[in-house]
Order: sequence, then structure tokens, then C-alpha cells
Amino acid sequence: MSRLTTHRIKLFIILVTLSVLVGLVENYFTYPSNENGSSFNNYFVRDLSGWIVGSTMLWSFELFFIPSRLGIVFRRMHFLSAIIVKSLVVAVIVASAAIITGYVFKGEFNTVFFTQSHFTRILTIVFILIIVLQTATQVVRIIGANTLLNIMLGKYRQPVHEDKIFMILDITGSTALAEKLGDLGVQSMLNKFFFDITDPILEHGGEIYRYVGDQVIVTWDLKTGPINMRVIRCCFAINKLIMTKSHEYQRTFGMVPSFRIGLHGGPVVMGQCGDQKQEISYFGDTINTAARIEHQCKALDCSLVISSELLNRISLTDDYKAERLATVQLRGRQVETELFTIKAV
Repeated sequence: MSRLTTHRIKLFIILVTLSVLVGLVENYFTYPSNENGSSFNNYFVRDLSGWIVGSTMLWSFELFFIPSRLGIVFRRMHFLSAIIVKSLVVAVIVASAAIITGYVFKGEFNTVFFTQSHFTRILTIVFILIIVLQTATQVVRIIGANTLLNIMLGKYRQPVHEDKIFMILDITGSTALAEKLGDLGVQSMLNKFFFDITDPILEHGGEIYRYVGDQVIVTWDLKTGPINMRVIRCCFAINKLIMTKSHEYQRTFGMVPSFRIGLHGGPVVMGQCGDQKQEISYFGDTINTAARIEHQCKALDCSLVISSELLNRISLTDDYKAERLATVQLRGRQVETELFTIKAV
């Protein structure tokens, strides 16, 4: 099971549980305590079952359908369109849950429930939940989940030292692309490319730090041992994905984007910057060196270049091998840097 799937299953269980708890509270205040005990129990169990069925369908849609290939159309929608369409889907889900529980408990379809204030109240609660969820999701997609959480917790109000891996991926031949596709065409291609590579980045534990023109910067925590291999696997997963989608790019843009990747890791200073617009920024030699290593890809005619400093912190598995490229003097560094590439065996 993939890392993303495991994470989504855990989140699914948590959200369904929370939704059912909301249902318990809502049911408790809906039915008066002086109502006949048997009748109360029947209504309470029926509506609680409806919450379980409805929340299971809702969060399955949100956590498993939306991130899938079939859900791409939803992820590409702008904010208001997404809210409207998802609200309609939620209405269908709530109605379906009512139908299912009605059949289970009464053995028939009863339309009276849809005219009751209780149904309207449930629908209103779920709509509010969807609007809050959609807004939060959009904010997370703009800012980044970790960045948002760290800003809320104030983790980097004061600068701190951390060890990070940086992957700088740059689309090659931007000038030629602009001449062929035009500025708007290039931007459309970049949007699709960055959209497509998000899944393998997240799947391998990467965090998208920033998009800079035709470049994306991705980070990982620098640890020791086999866990750092996820960086290497991510690079090859991106390449495999673009190869798989090559016919789509060829059909839409008349070309398949090629790219270069520079990898480096080490200590950085992280701090929260800005006032009106805030972000977590990285400072130090490590990120500058990563950018200069990426620039060496063109000089060395190699699409993937990694520093020996980072390579020494990675335990390569048997299906990959390192090949030495050169030792270079990078601008701004006092010592020479030994560069390697990684190839699949």
C-alpha cells in the first residue's frame, strides 16, 4: 500500500469518526428526552446510521475519488465552481443515505423525510462542513499543509537550524518552448506538468516549497540511512510518469517536456518572513548550492546531478548505482564539489 493511500485511510477513519460524533450530538438535541423510549431509540439509531452511511460516502468521495484520475476535473475547478458542484454531490449523498437507511429500517422509500425540517437541518450542517472543508483545502493547496501548520503554531517565528534535502527541477529549453508555443502555451504546459508531478512528489514524502517560473523546489527532511532513498525514487517516478503521459503532451503541445534535476542537502536556517503575506523561507549555503548544482546539469549534459555530500547520506539500494561526473568549483563555495549522477540498474 502506498504512503499516500495509508495516510488517506487514516484520515478517512478520523473524519468519519468525527462526523458520527457530530451526528450523535445533533440527534441528542433533535429528539426530546420525554419522547417514548422505543420510538426515541428507533429514530436515534436510524438517524445515527444515516450519519455513518452519509459520512462514509462523503469522505470516500473527498479523500479517494477527488485525488484519483477521475477526480482531476474537480481539482482543476476554480474555488466557487468546486463549492457549487461539491454541494450538489453532497445533496445527492445525504439523500442517498436517507434512502438507504429508510429501506433498512422501514423496508420502503418514504418521501416524507425529505420534507421534514430534520432533513433540511442535516443538509445545512453538511453544506457548512463542505464550504469550510473546501476553503481549508484551497488554503492548504495555496500555502502548503506544513507551512500553514507551522505558521499557525509559530514554529519558525524565531529562525531555527534544520537539515534539509533540496530537489530543484527545471524545465529545459524555455526559450525554444516560448517560440514554439507562445507565452500562454508555455504557461499551460507548465501548469499541466506541475499538476502531474505533484502526486509522485507527495507519494515520496516531498514538500513543494516554491514554484519559480519554470522551476519547482521540493524539500525533504535530511535524515540518515535508507529513508533518504525516497528522494532518488521520487526523481525516477517523475521521469516515469512524464514518459507515461508523453502521448498527452505530444497531442496537446506537440512536444514532451524535458527537465533537469539538481540534488543537494545540508543545514539551512528556516524562518517565518513577511507581514501581509507570510511564508517559511530557507537561508544558507545549502539551497544556493542546490541551485548551482542544477545549473551544472547543462554543462555536464546530464539530467540528474547530485552532490557527494548528499550521496554520502543516502544508502543506495541495489537497483540504483552512482556514477561520478566531475569535481567542480561552484560559485560562492570555498571547496570543490564532487558531482555524481544516479542510474537505474
